[in-house]
Amino acid sequence: MNNNALWIILQKLRTPLLVIIVTYAVAILGMVLIPGMDDKGNVYHLSFFDAFYFVSYMASTIGFGESPYAFTYQQKLWVSICIYITVVGWFYGLGALVSAVTDKTLKFEVMRNRFRKKVQAIEDDFVIVLGYTHVNAEIIKKLHMANMEVVLIDNDEEKINFFMLEETKQDVPFMIADALLTETLQDAGILRSNCKGIIALFENEEHNFRISILTKFLNPNVKVVAKSTYDDISKSILDTDIAKVINPFEVFAKRVDVALRSPNTLVVENWIYGNSDLSEEPLYLPEGKYLICGYGRFGKALQSKFNKYGIEHVFIDAKRLAHHSMIEEGIFVRANPDDKDILLDVGIKDSAALIVGTKNDIDNLSIVITAKKLNPDIYIIARENTMQEVSVFQAADIDWLFVIEQIYINKASMSIANPLKHRFLKLILTQKESWIKLLINLLKNQVDVNPLLKRLDIKKESTYALYHELLNGAEIEIETLLRSLKNREVNNPALPLLLYRDGEEILLPSNINLQIGDQILFACTKDSLEEIELIASNIYELYYAKYGEEKIHPFFKRFLSY
Repeated sequence: MNNNALWIILQKLRTPLLVIIVTYAVAILGMVLIPGMDDKGNVYHLSFFDAFYFVSYMASTIGFGESPYAFTYQQKLWVSICIYITVVGWFYGLGALVSAVTDKTLKFEVMRNRFRKKVQAIEDDFVIVLGYTHVNAEIIKKLHMANMEVVLIDNDEEKINFFMLEETKQDVPFMIADALLTETLQDAGILRSNCKGIIALFENEEHNFRISILTKFLNPNVKVVAKSTYDDISKSILDTDIAKVINPFEVFAKRVDVALRSPNTLVVENWIYGNSDLSEEPLYLPEGKYLICGYGRFGKALQSKFNKYGIEHVFIDAKRLAHHSMIEEGIFVRANPDDKDILLDVGIKDSAALIVGTKNDIDNLSIVITAKKLNPDIYIIARENTMQEVSVFQAADIDWLFVIEQIYINKASMSIANPLKHRFLKLILTQKESWIKLLINLLKNQVDVNPLLKRLDIKKESTYALYHELLNGAEIEIETLLRSLKNREVNNPALPLLLYRDGEEILLPSNINLQIGDQILFACTKDSLEEIELIASNIYELYYAKYGEEKIHPFFKRFLSY
């Protein structure tokens, strides 16, 4: 049944209620049958109402007096017996009520009903976040900044209690439940049309795969963002056709590839993520031998990039043996990378760079300190697994720090809340260095050194004027949105970076007629953004931007014609 909480209460209190009803019935019947005496000495019998009235207050609060007349000894004896049997009945009933109220199943059903109502009340687009961690807390903040609602599920009551104390709570519906169950996802609103995504970043990556499968069958229109660092699980997740896999090791390996091929691309990427502006100096990796501390999934991801560019490299790992051919080629050393003698043996003094990538942050810091003593000029790239020690890593004067948790935060929040930014980033990662340099110069000269990135959707709700003009068959070029409302002959400091239309992606669109449903990503200033939105939503401003003259209201136009 829908109201499980009420059903549980009725089940728990069925016997206690029967006990109270029976004790009341016996007490009332006895009071009616036993004869009494009025103030004139006449025999009388209590009516059922009088008996019910007396037993009601006698059973709950003894001491209101005898009514309607003083009782005979027979009546007093019966009242004495009834006091004990009704008090026992009430104690039993109250005990059962307390037990029912504190029952975990009942508490869960009450919370579940409240949770369902809050989820059903969400009218805007929302995302389901599975598990409350530091990473997911930051993702929730970024989703809120993008005006997206969030629904949170976690199986740990302590984490939920901690979440309730956080500023990120706001009006986030939350529930303590197993996120791997179908009914939990249904309660969280996965079947609703405004559910746009699920974020599954469980440490157990099999759980992330399960979420992808369940979502595929429950609502294939929902996008899943899942963590996976193993090739077989990643392939299985991607086979669902609705999931995006985040593998921080592959992400960093691709960044190393980009740094070797097109350093300015990382400048644009950092700007898109909001980590820096376009004035940042490009990151040029040094030439020479690279030492990599730690193999595993991290090392495997890097190895293909070094082989691609023919870079001399040596892996140092104390726990894992590499493939036999690697040992023969002399690029793998099974040893403790924090050992000073080992670092000297592998040639740290004549190495160009050191990549520290073990899964232990303290070990990574220790290796960095040791390496700097042996070769103060060596270029250091370090992996930080959590964001708890960011200040310590920054104080270590590391040339390039990549934070695993930050990768999850950036990738998950952008792919869900800002998909157009994500598309643009994927496209520029494939561009040549010369094209990226031209883009950076264009943005700095035409817009700003730190432009805003804003998306404009051509639809009725957000671009009323533009929508109706296009609906009526008008041809409006994308450049019309860039016109200054002070002087149409001058463009505002803004640049359309990407136009997305029916699956087609157009970089730096120009001389293109707009269509209903287009999604446009602009790089702009705050003032130019206001004018773009005004042109798109106000029919008079749109008319001026398109034709260079003021649009006259039909009433005044008819008046002026006389």
